[in-house]
Amino acid sequence: MDGQLSCGHHDQGLDLSIVGGVHDAVHGRQQERGRLAGSCLGDSQDVLALDGMGNGLPLNGRGGFKSHGPKSVFNVWVQVEVLEPDSRFRRLGFACVLGVLFFHVSKVRRIKGPSPMFVFHDTPTTAMNPSSLAPHFLRVTFAFCASLLAFQVQGTHLVGGDFNYVHLGGDQYEITLKIYRDCSPANTNGTLFDDNVAIGLWDGTGTIEFGDVILIPLLAANVSGVPVEMGNPCGTPPPDLCIEQAIYTTVVTLPPNAYGWDLVYQRCCRNPTIVNLDNFGGVENAGMTLQVHIPGTDITTESNSSPEFQELPPVAMCTDLPFVWDHAALDPDGDDLVYSLCPPKQGGDAANAIPNPPSTPPYLDVPYLAGFSWDNPMTADPQLAIDPVTGELTCTPTAVGQYAIGICVEEYRDGVLLSTVTRDFQFNVTVCEPTEFELEADAVPFASAGIEVLVPYQEAVGLPDVLTYDNGESFPMAAWLADNDITIDVDGTSMVVDAVVMEGCNDARFTIERPESEAELLDTTYLTLTGTASEGLDYDQYFSQVVMLADSTTSTIELGLIDDGYDEGVEHLVIECEYVNACDQVSTTLANVVIVDPIPIVATPAALGCIDPDGTQTLGYSNVTGYGPFEYTWDGRTWNNAAQPMADWTVQFDSLFDMLDAQGQLPPATLVELVIEDQCGETVIHPIEVFHPVAFDDELCPLEIIEFPMHNDGIPVSDVLYGGVSILNTTESGVPLHAFAVPEEGYWRLTDLEALDTPVAWEETLTLIDTCGFATESVIRVRDCEIPNVFTPDNVTGNNLFRVRGLTGMMGSKLLIFNRYGVEVWHDETLQDDEPELVWDGRYMNGDDVPDGHYQWVLIRADGVRDHGSLHVFRAR
Repeated sequence: MDGQLSCGHHDQGLDLSIVGGVHDAVHGRQQERGRLAGSCLGDSQDVLALDGMGNGLPLNGRGGFKSHGPKSVFNVWVQVEVLEPDSRFRRLGFACVLGVLFFHVSKVRRIKGPSPMFVFHDTPTTAMNPSSLAPHFLRVTFAFCASLLAFQVQGTHLVGGDFNYVHLGGDQYEITLKIYRDCSPANTNGTLFDDNVAIGLWDGTGTIEFGDVILIPLLAANVSGVPVEMGNPCGTPPPDLCIEQAIYTTVVTLPPNAYGWDLVYQRCCRNPTIVNLDNFGGVENAGMTLQVHIPGTDITTESNSSPEFQELPPVAMCTDLPFVWDHAALDPDGDDLVYSLCPPKQGGDAANAIPNPPSTPPYLDVPYLAGFSWDNPMTADPQLAIDPVTGELTCTPTAVGQYAIGICVEEYRDGVLLSTVTRDFQFNVTVCEPTEFELEADAVPFASAGIEVLVPYQEAVGLPDVLTYDNGESFPMAAWLADNDITIDVDGTSMVVDAVVMEGCNDARFTIERPESEAELLDTTYLTLTGTASEGLDYDQYFSQVVMLADSTTSTIELGLIDDGYDEGVEHLVIECEYVNACDQVSTTLANVVIVDPIPIVATPAALGCIDPDGTQTLGYSNVTGYGPFEYTWDGRTWNNAAQPMADWTVQFDSLFDMLDAQGQLPPATLVELVIEDQCGETVIHPIEVFHPVAFDDELCPLEIIEFPMHNDGIPVSDVLYGGVSILNTTESGVPLHAFAVPEEGYWRLTDLEALDTPVAWEETLTLIDTCGFATESVIRVRDCEIPNVFTPDNVTGNNLFRVRGLTGMMGSKLLIFNRYGVEVWHDETLQDDEPELVWDGRYMNGDDVPDGHYQWVLIRADGVRDHGSLHVFRAR
């Protein structure tokens, strides 16, 4: 048979071609139309495979060479060319290629025909006849070259692996091989995952040959890290632990047969630091065989898929800490599963690190050192055990080391064993640091009962930079909101404040969080409360413990703040949470809560503007401080600013008010009340009382000086007119009045009003013009103030009253009336400074008329002046 064996990786290694014919010595005929082909040598992933024709049967399928039987003899003409030779192979190219060729084509008895020629790419060599090579030289050459090649592919990286398959229907199966490698410094050669794995397919007869092998490539997406999870939360493993997982998967067609199929994978080498196997670290360091069986028709004619372990294997275990791990598998067919420890199998060695084809079953158990066995594979007390029903692994390791472990799950259907899936894995037992166990406790303010929506402090308007209370205590609210980590002095104690809450407004909610590993436990967190706040008075007296329910990692509690109604200003509460985990580790965390009284609502009125000519005036506020946004009610009209969009929240506003009364007159004082309600439902009534300079009616006697007759006499005015003529600081106006005033900021502040000496009575309109030009009017009379000596109190004539005038500003002046016998019949006195006169109507104090006749009056003024005179009472008949 003429053929050619070629390979294509020219970057390093050897290119090999075989040209010639194969002679079938048994059948005595030449196979002319066949060919042999193989892959290149020198790459750690490459193996030599043959395909061709022998006795008319294909050599690249199952049974290709098997059909010849054990006595088949092939004669091969060989031509080998080395292209781009690696320096490692340049001097050994001839011997290595020849040795490998004779090793794989183990049934070749002799070479006939032209001598083989070995040619380097640029340096031809002398042709050599293989017949000149003694058999022992060939054997030595092969062994040396095989070890040289194996050096490129052997590793110290294997941690373990497992095999499973899923029946897709018909003759198709999806097979999945999972390999775990050490990616820590313990992988001394830095060996990576193989780009391809060779899977042997064995039907229970003969041996596994090249034609019984499939290659599965590795996709980069199928490589991932194995999380370093512990079977006990109490320890933290060293940081340099590293395990990676590679998943090789493909779909194969496997026709049914009586035996079924064994899927076999072999690889070397395990870590040399494994402590429970014999000779590890030496040249006999055995590799690993992973095998899974697809049952044949002798066992079942039903479809079957193998079990698959659900969890990744544990990377590490801690010495002297109990270890628990769920190692359960899931069977797609619902078959019964039985778990057990089992012996890992050898496969591959330093001389043949990537067996291709894999060796044929059965396989040897790995050799355990004395004191260890597959069912007692590690130093532990209690020793490693697995629950046969649940698959739960338990032990307490007592010695540091790396241990090779085998875990098997058998699937039974109707009591018949169908297959066994083995997980071969390296357990790393290490000294662990105690777990850095943290208990988180977060304190945040939230709306207390009865308050539906509460704006967070950060969004509130009106909050003063510093909360200040009547007892002198304060809290720097703005500084704390800007940086919650600042240190603040509260009640003489420096602290970092976690939450600020207000009595009667909001409360503090704590979310206590424990690690995920503690989630299955029912436990209690105990709380200790200290500080200046009082239990049962400021907060709920039952605030002492938190039950952490199973299957939860968080629990929420509320402080239970109480509005005690006292003015306490600023108080604080230190809440210490203490939690004891399953490792008997105590974790504590503190939360500092500041409790403040409701923030006082303070409204600052805006500067008062002028009253408009129509009697309206704008009133407003330049600032409102408190916990806003607010609801405002002006003079019975509600404006809920808090219900508006956030962009419209304000603490500055004004409104237009009508200042005139129902008669269209300007009152001297107008009271407008603003009701402000804050976020906490607290309200304050803030009055704005607007005062205007308004003149009122009055009278005075000639040469009498009285206080200027106006309301709010402290308010400056611009002018005073009497009968349309200004009387400010002048006696030359031609009218009997003179207004005294002092200048004040460009205007006049009125003091007194004087009546000039005039022989006649005056009565005119007094016009008062304020600084805004708004005018109010009154009537001022200048009266004859002579005290009469006769009057007729009969309500018939116009002289019905006896008057003594000119008493304005003389509160306490007294008028007494005596009869001719010196007996007092009536008296009165001024009770206010603005009473200008005392008047007698001719009656006794009891209201009866006095008889006509002669009487005496006595005036005692408040300034000490005394006067008296005669008075005759005469009634018309």
